[in-house]
Amino acid sequence: MYEVDVWGIALDPFNQSPIVVLRNKKNPKEVLPIWIGPPEASGIMMVLNNLSFERPLTYELIKNMLKNLDAQVEKVEITDLKDGTYYAAIYLKTPLGEVKKIDSRPSDAINIALRAGAPIYVAPHVMEQSKVLIEDISGANEKKDPGIAEEKTKGENIREQTHEEIKKWLENLKPEDFQKFGSSEGN
Repeated sequence: MYEVDVWGIALDPFNQSPIVVLRNKKNPKEVLPIWIGPPEASGIMMVLNNLSFERPLTYELIKNMLKNLDAQVEKVEITDLKDGTYYAAIYLKTPLGEVKKIDSRPSDAINIALRAGAPIYVAPHVMEQSKVLIEDISGANEKKDPGIAEEKTKGENIREQTHEEIKKWLENLKPEDFQKFGSSEGN
């Protein structure tokens, strides 16, 4: 499994659909774009921007329910890609120590993982089949002192890097780049 972080939210330049962009932690030049719905993108952006509402929205409700049931999100995995649809699983640890695998949409799993502080992984065949290599990443990521980056919150760190890098990536996309994500045949 490849551990990833949420690099940010982008808009598909062709149909304005939100895309969550996951970045491989071991090779930051590999990203995995997953098309998601606007409400799920909004939920992810709330976490990345440290926003909250007075009353809990759906993902905060789920987080609160898990906390009150003494269940913990161990990890989230993007497990498969079939016919252009990504699949995910949330692994919950019960108060008895059992780990339960829960089927999920990737966008929901990512939202829950971000709120629970749980790691996000991508199955190797999914990453290899759908990754995009970002050759234009500025050297800023490699030049940062890891100790300083760790002191910042996840949202602050991501916001610093995301806007310009995603903009460069989107500017260089071609229509044929999007075709590779539409099937599970592997391109």
